[in-house]
Amino acid sequence: MKRDVRILLLGEAQVGKTSLILSLVSEEFPEEVPPRAEEITIPADVTPEKVPTHIVDSSEAEQTVEELQDEIHKANVVCVVYDVSKEVTIEKIRTKWIPLVNGGTEQGPSGQQVRPAARKLHGGCAAHHEPVP
Repeated sequence: MKRDVRILLLGEAQVGKTSLILSLVSEEFPEEVPPRAEEITIPADVTPEKVPTHIVDSSEAEQTVEELQDEIHKANVVCVVYDVSKEVTIEKIRTKWIPLVNGGTEQGPSGQQVRPAARKLHGGCAAHHEPVP
């Protein structure tokens, strides 16, 4: 049984990855957002499953492809965040982020669950319930 869960947020710049993490911690959306948030750890005693949860932000501006791939391999769940108002960020899920998670192949992910997450919908977040093409 897993002793902890590691969730990685991936996506294009300015789609809301960092603000999503910071709003989870502060319970409100931040006015000023840094390029990348520090890793957040939610203690086991505050999660329903009693498992510590680590939430990891990413930034192509601050990390190399190798560093991103290392984070992908360490993650139990990869959440690809996109901006619903920018079609290019949706397209990049299929053309860039899924292949990166899959190690450059079109086969299924190497053990990680990939979850798309829509952002910037009236300042909030909506889960994407349709399969990514």
